[in-house]
Amino acid sequence: MKKVLLMVCLTVLVTNLQAQKKKKVTERFPAKLETYIDFDKGSSYYTKEGLNKLDSIYMIAFDKENKRFYKMTITGYDDGEEITEQNSSLARDRAVMVFKYFSSREETEYIIKRTPSYKVSSCIGTEEYYIKYKMPFDFKWVNLANADKSDLPEDIDCRGKVYIVVEEDEEDCLGKFYDYDFPSKDTLLKGQFTKVTIPKGYINFVHHTKDTLAYEHTIEFKDVMLFDELADNYFLVPHNKQYILNAGYIVIKPSIKPDYNTCVGKDTIQPLIDVQVFLDPNQRNSGLKFFGKTYKPNGEVVYKAISTKKIKNKEADEMWIQCFITPFQFDTIFVGKKIEEKEMGDYFYPGRSEEPGSFECMDGWLKCYKLDKSGKYIIKDKMQGILRRFKK
Repeated sequence: MKKVLLMVCLTVLVTNLQAQKKKKVTERFPAKLETYIDFDKGSSYYTKEGLNKLDSIYMIAFDKENKRFYKMTITGYDDGEEITEQNSSLARDRAVMVFKYFSSREETEYIIKRTPSYKVSSCIGTEEYYIKYKMPFDFKWVNLANADKSDLPEDIDCRGKVYIVVEEDEEDCLGKFYDYDFPSKDTLLKGQFTKVTIPKGYINFVHHTKDTLAYEHTIEFKDVMLFDELADNYFLVPHNKQYILNAGYIVIKPSIKPDYNTCVGKDTIQPLIDVQVFLDPNQRNSGLKFFGKTYKPNGEVVYKAISTKKIKNKEADEMWIQCFITPFQFDTIFVGKKIEEKEMGDYFYPGRSEEPGSFECMDGWLKCYKLDKSGKYIIKDKMQGILRRFKK
């Protein structure tokens, strides 16, 4: 009797759908919908009344304002007659027909639902967003002649019907199988000597998913910190007025990056991305700092020192330097040291344009190493103090 009443309530709910627009979402869109779809005897095609019920379910469960995440159970029944070759698949065919009704609404092989949510971007702020997902479903059929009566409802004649249950299950809908199972913690990027931690949701996130970045985002990451990697193609940190030595750099390239010049909320974005670099023992007293992009009012980019902190681990005899940046300071973060022009000779050898490893500077050419007769690198003492010679 309860299921019959639910069917009646469902019809009334659909009939008065416009009036329900004024009610709360929880009242308009129940956590559970269920009904029986009628079929003609011996047929795998639902009746006109059955189609009306399917339309009613669809109008409620798939309404563009319905914020619930549903899964569906479809159970097909035959006519309760003795099984023959002709009717052996009748229950299954009826269940398939109902499944195809819902999948055909999106013209896909799955039942697709779009649930309203929102996404948050560092620059744009909060925007409406629809999460599109394959609705989880349980698909089964019952031959009534062979069915255990205790498994059937007591007050419903199931012959010639398909039973549909649509019920809320957010965890199942957004689970791993449906491509919405993202890490529920911060994004951690690791290089050979570096680590970068991006707080969950800091750059861009979609509500209801468990991601740090929107699922279509990717990040390329590498660190260049060894002397051998730097010496052959050495260059100073870009700056028009100052000389900033390059002791290594980190490259962070997200596929989607906020644009400083067009970002509406750029003044409110705090530096929360944690960047840490491990120091060699010889680098610990060298005064190395981080240098990242800063923006002039006209949008011009200038690399400037970022507030840098030392982190000591006495037990492991390790030292790291740490800074915090914003998404605008991607792609390259340098580790380096600012020096005066008169100090350049303490770090570099004179070079020539045709020499490997030479770079143009101070109206001439410099290089950070020279080779002995055996081809071994020789670098000046002060340069040895800022460059990493050994792997961790």
